[in-house]
Amino acid sequence: MPFDHAAPPETQDPRATLKARSIHQRCSAARDLSRYGTPDDIPLLVAQAQADISPAVRLGTAGAAADILSRYRVGPRAGELSAARRTELFELFKGMDPGVNAGLFSMLACIGIPQGFQRIAVGLRDPRGDVRIGAAIGLLRLCASAASQGDTELEAAVVQILRDPRLRPDAAAEVSWVAARVGYRSAREAIGALSLSGTQAELQQRALTLLREFESPLRGAFVTDGRDAGEVGPEPAQPVGFAAFSESGALMGDGEDPAGWSYLDGVLPGGIRRMFVRQVGAAEPSPAFQLSGRTWYAATEAAVNQAALDLARPDELHWEGLSAASPLEEHGAAVFQALLPADAPGDLARGLLRARAGDLDGAVAALQACVDWKKRVPPEAPYFLGRALLAAGQDTAGKAALGAFIKKAKKKDPRRETAEALVG
Repeated sequence: MPFDHAAPPETQDPRATLKARSIHQRCSAARDLSRYGTPDDIPLLVAQAQADISPAVRLGTAGAAADILSRYRVGPRAGELSAARRTELFELFKGMDPGVNAGLFSMLACIGIPQGFQRIAVGLRDPRGDVRIGAAIGLLRLCASAASQGDTELEAAVVQILRDPRLRPDAAAEVSWVAARVGYRSAREAIGALSLSGTQAELQQRALTLLREFESPLRGAFVTDGRDAGEVGPEPAQPVGFAAFSESGALMGDGEDPAGWSYLDGVLPGGIRRMFVRQVGAAEPSPAFQLSGRTWYAATEAAVNQAALDLARPDELHWEGLSAASPLEEHGAAVFQALLPADAPGDLARGLLRARAGDLDGAVAALQACVDWKKRVPPEAPYFLGRALLAAGQDTAGKAALGAFIKKAKKKDPRRETAEALVG
């Protein structure tokens, strides 16, 4: 299940519950503040992150402070936390030993002032291995934010860390992987020059491979939930959106309504940053990109299918006079062709997109392929196949498909009445 940014609070008063005797209750309070806390809660969380006897609570409260800050990095809310206030909060972090709580580095990553990076850079050179790992995690959270997109000074500073001969091999490998994942192409030479061995050399090679992959054209389907990379919070500051990139062109836009989408004829917007990062709540990282302060992640099959259906608007199709009303409708089927899954739902979406593009023969072929599958055939598929066949002049086959739909359709299905009228 996706991460629920707006999950109901676990405690009635999380600030008071942070002082509860139960470790479980204190952790619950930290989770509540992670989602719903404000910058005014950060001093309390920092104090708990430093002094709590439970390592779990220390990490949880540090994470909650970082998550609160993550909501103030991009979009309109970024300006709600002044540089002076950020500096005040940073001063609270100074007394925290990263050996006691490596969650410090996530707070430093989200604080939004240069001193945060400087302290992370010190942590990458710390003699303690667990501190170096924590600093690498913080570095990723810092650099992956859309607030860092286009920050050439930060990118250059990360590359300079890779060139530091004092950097231990484990830290060098981690920093190289971070640099690759956030699309720092200028780091390729420095990464290639590292002398690493074993698993660290394997991570180095993964970084180089990833950077090479970023040189190829952007392909795939992506979604944005309106949140920054690493952002936790119930109310995204930016709109949701969908984007699809294929050899046939690209489409992208805001919201679920295709009225807000545009077809791009092979020329993508400038300033795209290719990435490989994990969306909050996801088990693994995936291909991603950033553009104009927004972060887009690889879409699931279900999301691709739904986007295709949104574009097709199947119940608004005029089967007796199919035609594309815009370049988006004309090219949408081609853009989605290779992105939709090879299964019955995918073929249903392909067929409906073909119909929306005015390609009746293509619609019939894809819809027939859909109903021929043995598994997961959507119950509405025979209805749309019947409509397509009738429009193509294949009355007998069309009525047979509609009859198959009627046999299984629920009595309240709004398409049933239409199907019965067409069968006669």
